[in-house]
Amino acid sequence: MRASATLAILFAATVRLNHSFAPSDPSLLALSRLASRQAARHPAGLRSSPNDLFDAEGWQSIKSELDECPVFAVADDEGNPIKYTIERGGVSKSVPLFYTHVEDAQLELQKAKEKNLIPGIDLNPYPLGEIFQMWAKDDAVLVPNKASIVNAGAPPNAVAIGQQVPLFGCMEIANESEDGKPVLPLFLELEDARLAVNEAVGADGGNSENFEIIAMNLNEAVGLLSNSKESAFMFIPPTSSLKHIRDYLQG
Repeated sequence: MRASATLAILFAATVRLNHSFAPSDPSLLALSRLASRQAARHPAGLRSSPNDLFDAEGWQSIKSELDECPVFAVADDEGNPIKYTIERGGVSKSVPLFYTHVEDAQLELQKAKEKNLIPGIDLNPYPLGEIFQMWAKDDAVLVPNKASIVNAGAPPNAVAIGQQVPLFGCMEIANESEDGKPVLPLFLELEDARLAVNEAVGADGGNSENFEIIAMNLNEAVGLLSNSKESAFMFIPPTSSLKHIRDYLQG
């Protein structure tokens, strides 16, 4: 990835550093109920092909929203992600691995450096929308965090590679989009969703125990957006990933 593209991702991600949460706007209730039913029918971990979504009318706006959420990969000194050989259905294929949580990518970087595979390797951020398309076409592996998939209902011995990317949201809270409209924040980290609930409750009073956090997977959320007339979700990266980017930008 070119340096200019990397910087664009970094600066876009800093927008996610400044957000506040409040009780949900009534206009979002219909989508909230739909998302709740969708999550109940299809727990995170079930795989469905999202390829047919890319021809949908609203895909480009969805991709733009996803692209502001960074994922990370071990890359060479030119920003090209390192490829790994994996097997699917008895067929070997070389694809890059992209991690939703920077700490998982850092562990992979450490392993790669210990093996001395390629000089000058480092972590690089990539836009989630672009990587989501690659993942859907089996041209990449999108690796969720192990704790996140367990929090979403996977068994404790589940392997993160090959699992759906879980998202966590509370349908009773809202954030404000760039155009001032209320949107439902979907978090890649459960603890961030809990903190957002506490913030919303603190702003309006009430009991956070009455605010249910549900899990859905990434392509379910994209599917819901593709059938919506306007953007209604905001994808929030893990706090650890945003801190990594902020520290990088501050030198």
